[in-house]
Amino acid sequence: MYFLIGGDGREYGPFTAEQIREWVAQGRANAHSRIRRDGDSVWQALQDVTEFSDAVSVPPPPPGGAPPPLSAETIAAGYLEKATPIDIASCISRAWTLVRDNPGLTIGTTLLMMIVSFGLSALPVVGLLGFFINPVLLGGLAYVFTRRIRGETPQVGDAFNGFTLAFLQLGLGGLVSMLLISVGLLLCVLPGIYLAIGYTFALPLIIDKKYDFWTAMEVSRRVVHRQWWTMFGLALVLFLLNMIGLLACLVGCIVTAPLTVAAIQYAYEDVFGRR
Repeated sequence: MYFLIGGDGREYGPFTAEQIREWVAQGRANAHSRIRRDGDSVWQALQDVTEFSDAVSVPPPPPGGAPPPLSAETIAAGYLEKATPIDIASCISRAWTLVRDNPGLTIGTTLLMMIVSFGLSALPVVGLLGFFINPVLLGGLAYVFTRRIRGETPQVGDAFNGFTLAFLQLGLGGLVSMLLISVGLLLCVLPGIYLAIGYTFALPLIIDKKYDFWTAMEVSRRVVHRQWWTMFGLALVLFLLNMIGLLACLVGCIVTAPLTVAAIQYAYEDVFGRR
């Protein structure tokens, strides 16, 4: 499997060698495209990778120095090639272990984001921007959990990195997703539920993979479509756990809220992570 730098300077993949050859033939990639093997950290020009030396020539670099960005359909196909089936019990079990072993980071970060969100919504003017700002907070929260899942050591304050890493794209992703889900619910309910589950990974994809909001939404929807009922089941179980947390005088939510975030991020890692 390989990863490729697209025309927008972002990393895409993983892709098979056959897919790379197809893109060369279609003009999506050329001898100067930057590529690396899955598991490697060194980027090489496509012409320098022996496996593709017969597939590329060495013409002058195209205008802009890079091939055009890949479509959401192509990106999703690459992830579907290697995605691990989502296991509800495994996601929740690993999430519990993460929260139990890292209470300061997981519970502390989740509570901080909730307090900030509620605080902003109480302000007369800023409260109107909540539909745009809340996705930025959620994206930052996902960023912290993903990094910890990958063995890194993020800090609670890193949850605000959404404002510096992808403020506009996270805000647009959350706003557009909400509008489309709302329209789906108004039309016939079921389309809204389908999109709500389908867009589960849109914000994590924006902040983790640096996709633009529409690409992230479409990649998430296309990939989740393959395991939609499983993701729906995970969402339902997490909803019930949070209801139990609410019934426990709200105290239970201190645990169930970060547990929810962790379970979703483990599902994200199984599908989109770097293994």
